[in-house]
Amino acid sequence: MTNIKFDSYQKEEIKRNLELINKEYEKVKDFVNFEIFSFEVLDEWQVGYSIDHDGNVLVNDNEDAWDGNWIVIAYESLCGDPIIIELNEGGYPVSILMHGMENWDNGSFLAHSMESFLNILKDIGCFLTEKQVVKGKRTIQIKELKSLVNTIVEKSKFADVEIWESLLNPLFKIAEEYEAVLKTNVKDMKKKGMKITEIASLLNMLPKDVYEYIKKL
Repeated sequence: MTNIKFDSYQKEEIKRNLELINKEYEKVKDFVNFEIFSFEVLDEWQVGYSIDHDGNVLVNDNEDAWDGNWIVIAYESLCGDPIIIELNEGGYPVSILMHGMENWDNGSFLAHSMESFLNILKDIGCFLTEKQVVKGKRTIQIKELKSLVNTIVEKSKFADVEIWESLLNPLFKIAEEYEAVLKTNVKDMKKKGMKITEIASLLNMLPKDVYEYIKKL
């Protein structure tokens, strides 16, 4: 049970949303750079933000201080930046804030509501299923991931492209490794005098994609 001062409606709504978000997160957690908390442990993750280790409130009226309406629900894995919801906004928008800036004015919008964030996780899960990444396949391309990010941004007004690419960095690394292998294979096959259509057939690629690789050689 959390001691954060939600009203009764907020408490039930946020608890329900977090349960749904965590359910989808479990399907994608190995391929994203963030960790989602359960409702039951939210209290401990507010320490250092809205309260200190002794329970003293850190919220005040200064413009660069922590806002009392911000609740940490997750963190970015590489730098530990907090991911928050805003209690005073409809749907509870989701944003990521930046550590080490001497204030909390620096951050990026991720989704215009918890429901939108949930749907983004579903989109990522569908992508992983479609590409069979969860089954061990590593045959994804950067352009496919950029298309996924564009879909995410289109569904959530003002979401930041670069931040979402960073949060999906494990997938981009997989794509970079795969494309490096493809580039080597295309190069070797081209040196052997193979035609674009032959290369495409052997590597299970579209001829136009093979052509793009050849142009980069």
